[in-house]
Amino acid sequence: VEKEAELGGMLRHLHKLQPTERDASEVLREAVIAVKANTSIDLHMSTLVKEVDGFIGNFGVTLQKNNSGELEQINVGTIIVATGAEAFKPVGMYGYDENENVMTQLELEQLLKKGELKEPKKVVMIQCVGAREKTGRTYCSRICCMVALNNALLLKKLYPDVEVNILFRDLQTYGEYEDFYSEARANFINFIRYDQDNPPKVVSKPDGKLAVTVYDVYLGAEVEMESDLVVLSTPLVQHEDGRKISSVLKVPLGSDGFFFEAHPKLRPVDFTSEGMYVCGTAHGPKDVTESITQAYAAASRAAIPMALKKIKAGAVKATVDKDVCVNCDACVVSCIFNAVEAESFGLPNIIEANCKGCGVCAAECPMGAMQLVHFTDEQIVAAIEALFKPKKLLSSSESFEPIILCFACQWCSYGAADLAGVSRIQYPPNVRILRVPCSGRVDVLHVLKAFQNGADGVIITGCHIGDCHYIDGNLKAKDRVDVMKKSLGALGINPERLEIGFASSSEGQKFATMMTDLVEKIRKLGPNPLRVKGGGD
Repeated sequence: VEKEAELGGMLRHLHKLQPTERDASEVLREAVIAVKANTSIDLHMSTLVKEVDGFIGNFGVTLQKNNSGELEQINVGTIIVATGAEAFKPVGMYGYDENENVMTQLELEQLLKKGELKEPKKVVMIQCVGAREKTGRTYCSRICCMVALNNALLLKKLYPDVEVNILFRDLQTYGEYEDFYSEARANFINFIRYDQDNPPKVVSKPDGKLAVTVYDVYLGAEVEMESDLVVLSTPLVQHEDGRKISSVLKVPLGSDGFFFEAHPKLRPVDFTSEGMYVCGTAHGPKDVTESITQAYAAASRAAIPMALKKIKAGAVKATVDKDVCVNCDACVVSCIFNAVEAESFGLPNIIEANCKGCGVCAAECPMGAMQLVHFTDEQIVAAIEALFKPKKLLSSSESFEPIILCFACQWCSYGAADLAGVSRIQYPPNVRILRVPCSGRVDVLHVLKAFQNGADGVIITGCHIGDCHYIDGNLKAKDRVDVMKKSLGALGINPERLEIGFASSSEGQKFATMMTDLVEKIRKLGPNPLRVKGGGD
């Protein structure tokens, strides 16, 4: 399914591919011919995905033609998201969109490809334009440095006397492209390092030339230079259609706006939703070679269930006791994966193939009728009691040392805790960690049981907002904590004893800092009133 009238995406706009220096159009033409010649591939051009329902092996997809609005229904077994990305347009930065001689690297490539570039005598390239910001687009686009080096070398080959200056904050040529930098230096391409807090300035002169001023970090002095052309290296960003597809498929986007995989090491091309996969720049900035490699991986993963023709549902699934259920439909409303549907008289029916095992429905159920296999309320409460066995009571004569219970999401914060351990990052031993599938699984009951059994403080930890592997489980946990904080006072428990925190699996130091800060905070608050001898029984 392709939204454009022709195949190829961003590859249609590229010039030369490295390290072979083949024309991008040549590589694309071969791939398009192969696709069109394959009778097993049905092409839907100028078409958008309007709606998707069902589950792995039985997805119902509604397509809409761009021009006519005509709808078409198809059935598929698996889905691969390869929607690509777009280059950021730096409007309002360095005179872009005001001076025709200020352009992006992609626009420079298009001029080189068409042979329409007028010979410049001096060219300045500015890196990290709109990327690696303190807020907003904080990520590195990874390929910008290599694109700049590639285009600088192409300019040198085309116009040997051109002077090229690259203004950079840091240079990264990952993979097999380190030789690019050496080749650029050998071809007398100049490199000037600037500081993020003191970026270059570009001013248009009356004669049409551009004046560029930059503070050279290495020289410790300001450098002024004239330029016929200023080329801005901008990051790849998620496009609006990608965000729409995320909503249609109910798959998460990361904090950088790109599609978020189930696990960076164990399931790098899978979504948490079974039967859905991702590849290419839809997943994040990457070069053509890496995109093709990831496409092979996604195709291989998608082919496995298609070849087997059957799947085994995971062990961690929701289950409901219909004798206890009061037909409130809280589980139906809370499940973002449409794994719970209301039958006649409102009784819930669980579609196991759709259930991801987050446990949000179980936490939302007011009657305890909805449970999560292997993470039932009974099992979680038993784990809490085991962590505090015997009950951590405190007599007035004993010195106080706080005890903290940390509920840790298995995807992110539990990984952060593990990383802190293997990295020997120290934090107080006062913390007991209990793994849960998602922070959204933690119920009011679990928090109250922790306080009842002697916890002086409770912290629920999960993925960063926007990075939840279950899309909005951490948001539901945050809302639940806000409600609990307002209620704890009525039980004689200071609301400050309950916290929620977020850390990715790579943030061991952040996890340790959160635990250290909470222990110090609870130490100042003193013991939990229910922990005083005789309390909590």
